[in-house]
Amino acid sequence: MKTIWNKAAWAVAAGPLLFTACKKNDKGELSGPSPQASYTVSAPKTVGLTSQVTFTSTSTDAFLYQWDFGDGTTGSGQTVTHTYQAGGTIKTQLIVSGRGGTGFATQNVVLPPVSDAVKRLLTGGSSKTWVLQRDTAAAITVGPSDSDVVGYYAGGLANTLPDCQADDEYTFSNNNTLTYNSKGKTFVAGAANCDDAKNSALDYTDTYTFGSATGSGFAQLDLASTPTSGSARPFIGVTDAPDFTYRITRITANRMTIRAGKSTGSPVFELKFKAK
Repeated sequence: MKTIWNKAAWAVAAGPLLFTACKKNDKGELSGPSPQASYTVSAPKTVGLTSQVTFTSTSTDAFLYQWDFGDGTTGSGQTVTHTYQAGGTIKTQLIVSGRGGTGFATQNVVLPPVSDAVKRLLTGGSSKTWVLQRDTAAAITVGPSDSDVVGYYAGGLANTLPDCQADDEYTFSNNNTLTYNSKGKTFVAGAANCDDAKNSALDYTDTYTFGSATGSGFAQLDLASTPTSGSARPFIGVTDAPDFTYRITRITANRMTIRAGKSTGSPVFELKFKAK
């Protein structure tokens, strides 16, 4: 639950420290200059799929500092670094306390979309090639929904992907193009074997749109091409992926998991890749 700090709550929480450090006048009232709250915010630093921001209080006549980071969490200290899991505009707040009472200040912090960090990992900043992760169990699974991606097919053992499928290359470029190289053959799900009869139609370079995911996932890409007579439908991972929506649910510099299929659709394929 998000903690809401107001002046009354702050006075209660800080009471013992306040009265120990502050002087009282003859009437028993606290005396001293009223604190003026202010702070600086560093530019967000991307770390993996998160953003790190450092907050530094520049307040005067204050000795207690309480932060509301705007994402449901709080912190304390004159300088703090906070990690955000999502992008967008966040309203932050600093409440300070001193001998003369309390003060507060607010600032909006603009965080980069998580999809920006995903695209840097996907493309390596320019161009990057991925292949199916043959050396892991369940490199490809299929399920009826986003909440069950193994119900139809739980996947095979490690190193059991067909050679013609394991060597397929998917090269993602920062200019929103995807180049697929079947290396002569690929596994055709309908025929249940490796096939080169349609090789000329399988290999492609296609454009894609890229942005935040609809449903689960950090980002989403949609291939721009549509099926044409005599041409295979562009795909990622498996030839029978049902549509052009691919959601990236996990990604590092070397590993990636993609879900082929809409979050509200059926079936959903889960595909594990590694960087080449």
